[in-house]
Formats: sequence, structure tokens, C-alpha cells
Amino acid sequence: MNGQFPIGSISPWRYFACIGFFLACLLSISDDDNALPHWLNFVVWQVQVFSGLAFFIATHTLMKGVLARQNDIVKLAISSVIAVTIYVPFSLLRDVYIEHETAYTLYALFEEWQNMAPAALISWVAINLPWLSGFQIKRTDNTTFPSQKLPQTIDNIANKNKNETIKPVTAPPEPLEPLEPLEPLEPTVEQQGNSTTKPDHDFLKIAKIDNMDSLICLKAELHYLKVITEQEQHLILYNLKDAIEALANIDPTLGAGQTHRSYWVNPNHAEKLLRKNREGELLLSNQDKVPVSRANMKKVKDWFESHS
Repeated sequence: MNGQFPIGSISPWRYFACIGFFLACLLSISDDDNALPHWLNFVVWQVQVFSGLAFFIATHTLMKGVLARQNDIVKLAISSVIAVTIYVPFSLLRDVYIEHETAYTLYALFEEWQNMAPAALISWVAINLPWLSGFQIKRTDNTTFPSQKLPQTIDNIANKNKNETIKPVTAPPEPLEPLEPLEPLEPTVEQQGNSTTKPDHDFLKIAKIDNMDSLICLKAELHYLKVITEQEQHLILYNLKDAIEALANIDPTLGAGQTHRSYWVNPNHAEKLLRKNREGELLLSNQDKVPVSRANMKKVKDWFESHS
């Protein structure tokens, strides 16, 4: 990565597992309720935090239609509100049956939602913020900068100029005839309807894809999407199904590139199909291997038959 270690290359599974474990430890330590032993209180908070994260991730992944077309911050806010609303009935069970603090009533549900929603919204956006902001950790290398070659380049240019001969001017140039005045152009009004960016072009912009030929594959990781090109790989907050739909709008043949529920492959970068039990593995141009499900085996085989 040219001396850069972007956080986008870290596996979301590891990232959210570490975040969840840290939050659960923090909450278990700060919990002053002595109704449970410390070890059991630790386990209860681990289960509650990781189950809550699962609700948030699933809610964000399953958003469709108008909700899925919002910008990233708005989508995170919407998914957090929906996730809290769905999760509150399960979260209240801890207070009712484990700590015996309240009864299971509509008022208790509303109070639980009111207490959780603001903290959940802020936490969900904050957890995803490093990915959205493109945070990078750079390391310094002892590399040779182009400026060290600058004196040699200047000398070469100077020697080249010395060898060139300048032709003398034998006669002054003839005067130019005056140009006729141009007629004023009529102002043109662009139609506002054509300036709207299409959803498929939005995806290419978000995924930083300048050339479709350089796109190798896409991999779904939780509610993120890993974009792998010939130049780099990075993560974006996007759904694999929506990405495939956007690619199909650009080129219908690209819509058939899904090899597995979590993978999409550019057929032009498929080099070899390997058998693995009843399924298969596809060797790509960057030497990565992606799984091929049984349902997609015939389709992938047709790729190689069409090129032969």
C-alpha cells in the first residue's frame, strides 16, 4: 500500500469483535449493581453487547429502497433507531428476569428505548466513523525522493539546449489581417433533469472505481463491502446486492458475476476453476481464491468455455 496502512484494510469482523469486547468490559466494570457475581455480570454484558451489535449490523445490511439510498451518516442514524426499537424488548429481559428491577410493561419498554436510543445512535456512528473518514496510519520509510535526481535532469536539459541550433529570422512576419467581430452567442439553458447522478454512477464514485477493467472482485464483510482492484483494496459502507444491481445497470453481463453469497467476481479476471469437494474455488488474476457455490458452478464453467 505504498507505505500506508489504511484502517479500511482491517477485517470488519476483527474490528467489531474488538470494539464489542472492549465496550462489554467497560460496561461490566462501570456497572455498580451487585446483584450478580462479577464473572457472571461480565458474561451477561458480553452477551448483551454482542447481541446488540448483531441487531445493528443486520438492520443496516437489510435496509432497502429509499433508506438504502441515503448518505452514510443518515443510513447509520436510521439503522440505529430501527435496531434499538427491535432490540429493546430483548434488552428489557435483563432488567426484568435477571436483576428484577422492573416489570415488563409498555411504559418500561418506552423508558428503556428512551434511555438506549441516544447512546446507541452516538456509539453506532462513532464506531463506524473511522471507516467513513478514511483514517490512515502512515509509516516513514527511507526512500529516495525524485528531487535527488533533479540536478542530473537539469544538466541533461542544458546539454541538449547547447547542441540545438537556432535558425536566424530572415524576414519579419507579415501583419495579420483584422478578424471580423463574432456574433454574440445566444445563452443556452441546461436541463436540470439530466444533471441528476444515476445510482450506478454513485456506486462507482463511492467505490473509487475509475476503470471497470481494473475491478477484480467484491466481498461482503458484515455491513461493509471490500472492493478489490488491480491497484488497491478498500472497504466501503455498501451492500453487495445493491452493488451487483448497480454493476448490472452499467453492463448486464456484470450482473451475473456473483459466485457466492458473499462474493462477486469480474469474469475477465477469472483464471482457473478449482474443484473443492462439491463446490469450487476460483483463482483470480491477483492470485486470490474465492469460493464458488454449487448453484453457481455451471455459470462459472460457462465463463471459461466462452473464452476457449
